[in-house]
This record gives sequence, structure tokens and C-alpha cells, in this order.
Amino acid sequence: MINLINGRGQLGEQLKLDIRIARSDKNIYIYHTWNPWKRDRPSQEDEYKKFVRFAEKHKHKGRIILISTCSQNDNYYVHFKQMAEAYIISNIDDCLVIRLPNLVGNKGILKKLKEQSAEPYGEIELLSLTSASKKIINLINYNGDIKSFSIEGEKISAALISDILKIL
Repeated sequence: MINLINGRGQLGEQLKLDIRIARSDKNIYIYHTWNPWKRDRPSQEDEYKKFVRFAEKHKHKGRIILISTCSQNDNYYVHFKQMAEAYIISNIDDCLVIRLPNLVGNKGILKKLKEQSAEPYGEIELLSLTSASKKIINLINYNGDIKSFSIEGEKISAALISDILKIL
């Protein structure tokens, strides 16, 4: 049985659809309930502690999959996500970490660029919600020794994305 834990946001909605047709011979817990909007230390530390409690409670009940981020931004969100990755890989035998780039949706960096509340710089790696969900589903039954996967998207100039969004 595949269990989506909370399933926050747009990716969570897509996963709910795709999980209905996915199959697994074991219990799978896809942990997708992290709050990315409050990025202060106390909020992110609470998210980390909540994850550790969940992992400890379910570590003998099936595979735990942590949905994480490819981001290297220097903030508490990324810091505590990386701590959660290290924790699960070090302490849970049957686990996977799946890191995702920025997702194409109506939230996050694309919304900020469209509203011009963020300055474009460098490249942004983007992945569609459908592709992200399918790639997660394709990994749930993986049985190798690697415990961490970074899903690749398309790298595009932030300035070009910003220009495109301005005309839409």
C-alpha cells in the first residue's frame, strides 16, 4: 500500500492522482508534508523534528520516502531538509531520498518572477509536476543500494523565464 503523508501543494495533488494506479508489494510512506513557506529557524526545526518522529514511528512498518529539494540556497529550509536526508539515510534501513528541482506551477519561483518580486539571476532548473510525480512513482519499488536520487529538470536562464512570464 502506498501512503502519501499529507501531500502538500500542487505536487501532492498530482501524486494523489498517480498513486491510485501505482502498485507496490510493501508499505510505502511518501513523506511530502514539509512547510516551505515559513523559513525561519524555529519553524524549520519543528518540521525536522516532526519528520524524525514520523520516521522513528514508521521505520519498521515499510519504506519511507522523503521528498526533498535540489536547492543549494543558504536558508533554514534547505539546512533542515539536508539534516532530514542525513537522518533518514543514517537511521532507517528501508528508505529513499528523492530531491526535486523547482517545479512548474503557480507558486514558488515562477510566481515570484512573474510578479517581479524576485530578481532573475543564473539558471533555474525546472520540472513539470506530472514528470516529478511519475519519477517519484517509478522509484518507489527501487531495490538497490543507493538511497538518494536527484531528479533532473531543464536548466533555463532565469532572465529568459522572467521575460517570457512578463508577456503571458
